[in-house]
Amino acid sequence: MPRSFLAVCFICSLALSLAALPASAALLSLSVVDGLLGVDGSTILADPNPQESLSGSTLTQLGLPLLYDPSLTEPFGITVRITNTSGADVWFPEALPGVSVLTGVSGIPGYSSRQNVGAGGAGRLGGAGSEGAVSRTVIDLLDSLEAESSPASGSHGGGGGAATGVAGNWLSLTGASGLELAAYLAGVRLLPGAYVDIRDFVRVNAFERDLPGCRIAVGFDLPTFSYQGVSVTTAAWTGSFSEEALPPPPPPPPGPGPVTVSEPPIVFLAGAGLAGLALGGRRRLFARHELGVERACEHGKRVVTRSHDDDAVPASGALGEQARGFVAGGGNGGVDSGVTE
Repeated sequence: MPRSFLAVCFICSLALSLAALPASAALLSLSVVDGLLGVDGSTILADPNPQESLSGSTLTQLGLPLLYDPSLTEPFGITVRITNTSGADVWFPEALPGVSVLTGVSGIPGYSSRQNVGAGGAGRLGGAGSEGAVSRTVIDLLDSLEAESSPASGSHGGGGGAATGVAGNWLSLTGASGLELAAYLAGVRLLPGAYVDIRDFVRVNAFERDLPGCRIAVGFDLPTFSYQGVSVTTAAWTGSFSEEALPPPPPPPPGPGPVTVSEPPIVFLAGAGLAGLALGGRRRLFARHELGVERACEHGKRVVTRSHDDDAVPASGALGEQARGFVAGGGNGGVDSGVTE
């Protein structure tokens, strides 16, 4: 047989054997890190019973974790953490799938459990991404309820949309598109044990739980994808709203007010100043009087003091009766003095 024919047979058999080799597998887990509150007070919520995918899930599997109802006044996003729980590195492709979502209502007397799953669209390198699926169930609902998907863009898939409403109890979710995930994951290498937090991984568009015994299921995952010979599966996260929303915390008590230091009245200050000036003037007046007496006595002169009643009182001195008196009047409310030179 020609050698060329043998070479071709060898190459074909080698290619077939390589194609038959199973691709390695990796597993990702999801945890809620913001947007939902567990009945035990937890804000970081891992799924205690992770599912391989949302397909095939039942409401029995959706029992945990139990959640407080959201205080929904407007649509809000849920922040989700993707963790590589396998022993292999995970590379995310440039074209990403959209997020799949699940809604469900159970526990209403007279109605069977209802459940809807909107699968995320696949991403395709070199091609157009698929749109996300939309699933909706509405039974005896007075208000309108819509299921909305997020659009595919370029090679990225679209996010799924799901809505379930039964007799005054409902939930509507939208999964993030592959384009929205690309800002966090495109081209990222996730080592074993490493994680990435993604804002608005899922958006809650509408919520109402009118019956206390009713439970409303919520779930989401990332569709399985393969990249660089590794098949990556994301375990679905599921939970159940079962308790009324907690009331908002009371406002903190008011703190102590600012300490106010009262200023003395201006009239009081003015009066105190005038009194000080008068006191200083009287002290200077008495000092001058005593100095004048001393000098008058040294010169043998007579010193006379007088109060405002004009009654003169001769001062004692050696030459008091021989000297001529000099009187100097004043109006300071005290004692005036006069000294003869």
